[in-house]
Formats: sequence, structure tokens, C-alpha cells
Amino acid sequence: MGAFHLAQANNSTGRWAFDHWRMRGFTSRVDAINDLAEQAPGFVWRPSSGRMADDLSRLGRDPMREAYNLSVWESVEALWAFAFSGVHLEAVKRTRQWFDPESVLDVMWWVPAGHRPTTEEGLAKLDLVKENGPTPEGFTFRRRFPAPD
Repeated sequence: MGAFHLAQANNSTGRWAFDHWRMRGFTSRVDAINDLAEQAPGFVWRPSSGRMADDLSRLGRDPMREAYNLSVWESVEALWAFAFSGVHLEAVKRTRQWFDPESVLDVMWWVPAGHRPTTEEGLAKLDLVKENGPTPEGFTFRRRFPAPD
């Protein structure tokens, strides 16, 4: 196991509330995609979906409109292999159907192995990349930074 793992967070605002019939294509896939992620090579950890929804509510956000995901992976390559294949890739291709394109954000950052980022940490990293673009503290697949030495 390396000294660092890759944390990732992504956030999108639904075009409709998640209980709206137009969001069924998204909501019907969430549990299966999360299960596949947890079984994927290189997956390390993710908080439960309920925990993330509770955190969003506690922070004054709307978990019925905001899709937030947080996880930790062994490497960028492991996350890429999961994110851009299979059922997850099918969902990614339909993102614009379910979510406001202007709201779709993702970020990655390096964490010491064993660190479990909080929802607040993930949201702060999303804000960082939105405001400053990719930096070593928060980056994207298009502009990656290596793990610290």
C-alpha cells in the first residue's frame, strides 16, 4: 500500500428532485453503481449514501436535488478504470439528461493512506477547483497532479 491514496468528490444538481419520475433513470442506478464501486479493484472507502445525505442536510443543502459522492481509491488509474466503464460510464453519458450541466463538478486530491475525508472536506475541494482550476490541492482527470513525495 502506498503512502497516499486518491480522494474524489463529485457534485451535481438534479434538473428535478430525485423522487420525480424523470430522475428514475438516475436513481434506479445509484445503489448498483455504488455496489460495483465497492467491489472494484483499487477501491478503498466511501461513506454510506445515508451519511452523505445527512451531511448535506446538516450543511443546509438539499439531498433531494444534489447528488454528492465521496470516495477514496488506491490510484487515479483505479478510479478511471471504474468511472469510465460499464454501468457507471452509461450513467456518465446521460448526465446532461438528469443534471444541470453548469452544476456538474468533480475533484480529486491526494490524502495520506488511511485518511477518511469528510463531506465538508470534499465540498471545500470542489469549491477550490471551481474557483482556481486544477491545482495540486484539487485537480481533475484532465489536469492531474502526482502524489506528494
